[in-house]
Amino acid sequence: LTRSRPVAGDPAVGARFQKLVSNLTDFSAQGGRPAAFTPDWKRQIANMRQRIEKERVPSGRKALAFKTGAGGLMDAEFIAQTLCLEHGWQEPNTLRALEKARDTGALPGEQALALIGNYRPLLRIECILRRWSYEGESELPAEAAPQYRVAIRCGFSSAQALLEAMDGYRKAIRRVHEAFFGMDRVS
Repeated sequence: LTRSRPVAGDPAVGARFQKLVSNLTDFSAQGGRPAAFTPDWKRQIANMRQRIEKERVPSGRKALAFKTGAGGLMDAEFIAQTLCLEHGWQEPNTLRALEKARDTGALPGEQALALIGNYRPLLRIECILRRWSYEGESELPAEAAPQYRVAIRCGFSSAQALLEAMDGYRKAIRRVHEAFFGMDRVS
């Protein structure tokens, strides 16, 4: 997927650049699919996600891995990017891509609602942690005190309540991920 987003400079130049990128990546003349897509392209994407999960989630910390773990933010991000590839959308923002999938029917309504509704609170956790560390975070801290601070910032009364909610969010996202990628058919 080629995405573009001007971040500085003349807005008119940025708009022309985005139009150029869109024209270069418009695959509608090829039946909506780039020539490089193989019959198992979605399987390859799902396998890539599984590999990242295996390689980047430390042993014993699966429950804390809200980004890279099963049902984490990356599950939703992979779905959004796959939908963008499949439909030729130029949407760099995951949440907006998922909302577009919901609005266009590219993702069934119930799945879209579950995905978006459970993605948002995980994204909030990531944003809270990023403000504290000034860098990307993929795990909830293992220590009780920082977990409690995140829980309070997210509106929970305890770290345990946050962990239980996070488990529910992730299970819901993983169900959509498995349905979207047909995980029973993915090696």
